[in-house]
Order: sequence, then C-alpha cells, then structure tokens
Amino acid sequence: MFWLTSSFVANINSMVLLSFKKPLSTRSFLFSCFLILNFISKGQLSLEKIFSYALDGNITEVLKTIEIDPSQHLSAKDSTIKIKFEERFKYSADKSNYLSSRKSAIDSLLFIYHNYWRLSLLNPSKNYDDLLKKDLVKFLSAKNKSAKKLTSKSNDDDLSSELKKYISSTGLHTTGYGNTGKLKDLLVWATEKDTTYNFEINGEHISARVFLMDKFITLGWEEYATLDKLYPGGWATHEALYCVEKAYDLKSENFLISYLAHEGRHFADYKLFPELVSTDLEYRAKLTELSMANETLFTTIQIFIINANYESDNDHQVANYCVIRDLSKLLFKTEFEKDLTKWKTFNVEIIHTAAVQALNTNTGDLKKEGKGVKKFIKK
Repeated sequence: MFWLTSSFVANINSMVLLSFKKPLSTRSFLFSCFLILNFISKGQLSLEKIFSYALDGNITEVLKTIEIDPSQHLSAKDSTIKIKFEERFKYSADKSNYLSSRKSAIDSLLFIYHNYWRLSLLNPSKNYDDLLKKDLVKFLSAKNKSAKKLTSKSNDDDLSSELKKYISSTGLHTTGYGNTGKLKDLLVWATEKDTTYNFEINGEHISARVFLMDKFITLGWEEYATLDKLYPGGWATHEALYCVEKAYDLKSENFLISYLAHEGRHFADYKLFPELVSTDLEYRAKLTELSMANETLFTTIQIFIINANYESDNDHQVANYCVIRDLSKLLFKTEFEKDLTKWKTFNVEIIHTAAVQALNTNTGDLKKEGKGVKKFIKK
C-alpha cells in the first residue's frame, strides 16, 4: 500500500553531485523490460533473445542471431532491426547516427565512452576498463587544472570527482564514474526536479528524496547496445532516488511499484546492509515488486523468467534467476518454473505471500550473517 505526498522543493538549475556507494546496476531494470515486451512482436527474428543478449552486453551473439539467409523474407520491423544492429556493430566503424544525434557540450567525452562501449560489447571476453581510464585521464587533464594530478593508477573516486567537475562546468548532470553491470557507464542529463515521496512497503515506512531527470544526452551503454530502445529507468543512492521521468506515468503501477518500491527497497537496504552487493540488493528489490504488483504481476514474472541467467555478469540476470528459483521452490516444489501459464494458476495474493515469505527469510538470513554481510544468494 502506498500513501504519497509530493512537494517540489528545488529547481532544475542546481547541479547535484552524486556520491555512489553502490554501482549503477542497482537501478530500475523493469522499465527496459516492459519496453521489450511492448516492442517485440512475432516475426522471424527472435527479438526477445536479441535484446536479452544486448542487455547482457554480448553483441557478438546478437550479430549471430540476426544472420538470416538473404532468400528468407523478413517483416519490415525485423528488417529494420537487422539493418540498425549491423550499422551500429557489424562493421569496423559505427555507421549509425548514435553520436551525431546527441550533439552537446560533451561530444568529445561521449566519443571516448562510445569507443569503449563498442569494443567491450563486441569483445565480451575482454576487459577494456584500463583503456577507458587512460583515455579519461588524458581528456580530463586537458580540461581541469585539478585533474593534472590524475594518473592511470588514480583511484576511481578521484577520477569520478574530476569527471563530475567537468560535466558540471558544461551545465549538465551526471552519475560520475561507475558501473552499470559489468561495464563503465556514462549517464548525463540536462534538467532535474527535486521532490519527496513518502510511502510504505509491506508496512515499512520510507521517506525518500526523488530527483525526476529529463533531457538526457546519454542513458548509457544499455541504451547504445539496444538501438536506443532500452535503458535504465532510475537508480538509488544512499541520499536519494533518481528517476528517468520520461520512462513512467507517475500514477501507474509501473512507477509506484516497479520503480518506487523497487528503488525504495534499495534505499532502505543501504542502511540495513551497507556492504551488500548489487546482486543481492536486486534480489530483494525484485521480491518486493512481486509482493505488491497486481496488474503488472504476471508481466513482471515473465520478464524475470526471460532475463534469468545464473552465470551472467549482469546483476539483474542473476537476481532474476534467484527470484524465480526461490519462488518456484515455494510454489511448485521445483528448481525453476519457466512456464508462465503455471504461474497464472495461482491468484495474486498467493504469489504476494510467497514473495513476502522469501524476502523475510532472506532478511533473517542476512541479519544472522551480520550488518557487514556482502553477499548471500550466490556465494
């Protein structure tokens, strides 16, 4: 149950410098996945599989999947998807309009990240983080006097501070230097509104500052990997929640539960278990969604099943697997139930109860481990 108050207390002109204690992978994932289900229609290409690979940072598998015999007829939508992926990733250089469509004061910086993302997505077994760091140090040293002290061995906090300082000087906002999943990310936006939401999650009262962000220059590597169709809906820090405003109808269950309750769980867990890794945080937030969702419940379950991968480097994919695994054991007495029609044999309240039970069990297990617990669901 939610009770909400929203009062705007600041304007969009002030720059908010974030101090991330957790990587950006603790952010709203479902918005992207709802878009997948809305976007995908039956066709010759397995778009469900294609976008799942893309969100997992594996474009090599996407390119394999879209290799279709030229004699086979593709629908207009499938043909467009194939062409756009090939323009962006098939050739030695990106032939898409990704960079030209995002002209801003940070063109040179986005160019550096674009090169890093493309290399990483096309070579998922390799790590290009050191190359990115070297390029950023060189770039920032030429922009900020204070950045001249940076080296390739500088710690991430110092690099993040200089990155924020540079982007702030252009009048834009950013999350700084950090990860979304396995890749370093860059999210930059022009405007934000500061508001406060008061709400309850299964009887637990939470009051959180929420920044509603708009006019994005970049929504990061997931946006790039999925042809600009899928991207984070928001994230949580120790201090506040951040919401991509265009992603939501603020009165919808998609916002109130898939975003606000999800990120609110992170916000509360940062205090309860300050060292907990992103995978475990996502597990708890996803169970929270399933304990409250009504009209979006079975769509959410379907999304978790589609994007479940215990061996993935993506925190969300692992958490999806563990959520479905643990609820399957409670409801079906099986390891992992992927048939959505079987889930639909239960009414909503039964699934809510099972999700609360799994979440409470996890809370108890984590408390036994102590406040400094780092990981539990995948040790």
